[in-house]
Formats: sequence, structure tokens, C-alpha cells
Amino acid sequence: MPDIQTVPSTQSETRTPKLETDLREVAQDLVRRAMAGGATAAEAVVREGDEFSTLVRLGQVETLKESGSRAVGIRVFFGKRAASTYSSDFSRAGLDRMLSSALALSKITSEDPFGGIPEPAQLGQLTGDLDLYHEDVYSLPGPDRIDYARRAEKAALDFDLRIKNSEGGSFDAATGHKVLANSHGFVGEYRRSYCSVAAIPIAQDDKGAMQRDYWFSVARNLGRLEPAERVASPPNAPFAASGRAKRRPRKCPSSSIRWWPPPSSNTSLKA
Repeated sequence: MPDIQTVPSTQSETRTPKLETDLREVAQDLVRRAMAGGATAAEAVVREGDEFSTLVRLGQVETLKESGSRAVGIRVFFGKRAASTYSSDFSRAGLDRMLSSALALSKITSEDPFGGIPEPAQLGQLTGDLDLYHEDVYSLPGPDRIDYARRAEKAALDFDLRIKNSEGGSFDAATGHKVLANSHGFVGEYRRSYCSVAAIPIAQDDKGAMQRDYWFSVARNLGRLEPAERVASPPNAPFAASGRAKRRPRKCPSSSIRWWPPPSSNTSLKA
């Protein structure tokens, strides 16, 4: 299981401490050792990342989580037989167990006539900066991240007297690094980041009819994230388009994306 650190207070660090590991070397070494163990082909994936998430409901912090995780996996082939194993133990003994298990399993699994890794001609890499990773998603101190969520919820609650309840305001941030290596000599990697803010107010009319709605902003870096107040205010405000609680908001501009549930550390730009 990933190594998860729960933050006990708002005085959280801006980044979860983690051990320095050369992910490329881990992936390439696993592939070399798999081939030396008799595999006809192999590929390894290694990843690590940090995640932060907070939900503020009616002004109070309801959830607050910060975690760091690392994982490694190997897939080996003996002809058309294949097996995969995974671990979060990066010690030499842990990697040895994972690899030996994959090698043993691949000798007894059923054959798959379509099994195998991509041919060298099918592999490639995109050059240049793809603008997927920005360090500033973790630039806010813990209390400021919580305040971002609190301000989004407050702006939604203040928008209309009929908005009397809330499922909360949230702020999430995450970074990640993934490496893939295979026995054709291919090694590729990328880093990614995202942050998001959301508000989910609940309106009630004078007849007691209730309507829940939401809006959010998600971006690869903090500078592109909409201000908390704008997420919950016109023209983005939930219920703002119609002015009536019973109607859904108007159709989003083509540059916006909406779905349910709002983005969290488990969805949206995470890859």
C-alpha cells in the first residue's frame, strides 16, 4: 500500500517529505534483471507523487489529507506467457521479491497469442515542454489552501438568500512523476501537476424545494486557477444562469468542461 501521511492540523508542510529515488535507474535495472532471469521481453513502470485535499463545509474543515506515494510494477514475458507484479517496497529485497514472483508466474500462465510489448517502430517520444508540470501547485502553505476552499464556499453561500446549505468548498493539489522502460531499450517519462477548487451549494425555495449544483476550476498550475470568489460568482455561480433554484445552469462555454462529481485528487487532470 502507498505510504500515506495524514495531516493532523492546518500547520501542514507545503510538500510531503519523500526519499530521493532515481526512477529511471529503478525501471531500467528491473528490465535488465528480468531479461537476465530468462524473460523474452519485459517492461517496468515506476511512479511517485504527492497529493493534498481539503473540504470545508459551512466554514469548518471537514476533511484534510496530505499523502505521498510510490509504486513500481514489472511485466515479464516468456514467449506468449506473461505476468505482472506490483509493489510499493523500493528496498532491494522488496524489488527482488516482486521480480522473482513475476518470473515464476509468467512460466505457468496461459498463453496469449496477442501478448507482447510494442515493437520498436511503434515507440516514440514527444519533444519540448508539454506544459504538464508546474511546481507552483504546492506553493501555497496549508492554511492558505484551506482558506481557498473556505472562500469558494462562502462566496456561493453569499450569492443568494435561497442558498441555505452547502456540501462544501474544496481545494486539491497533486504532482506526479512516471517512468516507463522496456527491453527494446525504450525509456520514457513525464511529470504532471494539477490543482482545483470547487463549490457545491444547496438552494431552497419558499416551498421547500431544494436544488444542489456546483462549479469548479481546474488547472495545471496555480496561476491559471480561477480565484475562489469567481468560481462561486457570476457568470460561473451555480444557479446564476437562470436565477431560479429549480433550473439547471446554462450551457457552458466551449472552453469549459463540467462533469459530476467535481474534480478531486482522484479525477480530472491526474494521469
